[in-house]
Amino acid sequence: MDTDVVQAAAQYAEEVMGGEGFRYVSAVVANCKLLALELETQEDQAFAIDTDALIIAGYLHDISTVTHGFQDHQVKSAEMAVEFLRQHEAPDALVQHVEQAILTHTTAIASDQRTEAVTEGNILYDADKLGRLSGLAVITSLIEFGARYPNRAVTGEVLAAILRHVEERFIELYQSLHTAPAREMARTKFNNTLSFLDGVIEHLSDATPI
Repeated sequence: MDTDVVQAAAQYAEEVMGGEGFRYVSAVVANCKLLALELETQEDQAFAIDTDALIIAGYLHDISTVTHGFQDHQVKSAEMAVEFLRQHEAPDALVQHVEQAILTHTTAIASDQRTEAVTEGNILYDADKLGRLSGLAVITSLIEFGARYPNRAVTGEVLAAILRHVEERFIELYQSLHTAPAREMARTKFNNTLSFLDGVIEHLSDATPI
């Protein structure tokens, strides 16, 4: 592992994104490492994972969002990552792998179109999505709704509709995971969250005001 470049990327991410943003990408990097380790032990894994590229991409995949927002952020983040790596005289192969991983980390692939070969971008996609398959994401969704519609009255019926939408999104997100290890890691939290949502929606079925 090229520890100098990896550490420099981590430091750069912290400088650009601040404490909260860096905590998030550090969690993504931790998921990347776990997934890579699981995949490398599988006998049918036909793709040699570039761990350095994966970790660096994990740190840098969201660096453009601070100043440019999330719209097509993978393109700008990839540009910033390439510029950073060039400044640190990183090998061309590493730069290309990092760039490709960041560019593809937002891309979901239909299950019938997936291949056995897993790329760094596939792993980064899964690592990025794992944190969104928990009960905390439900709270985040409700906060976002409140911020978007601050004057809207929330009845039991409205809240149930919101939670049904969240539940549908959770299922889509889980099904979009590329790798078996990611689905295994997410399964318990995912099932617990669905059970929680189903229970709340059932409780709100009488549409009582809250």
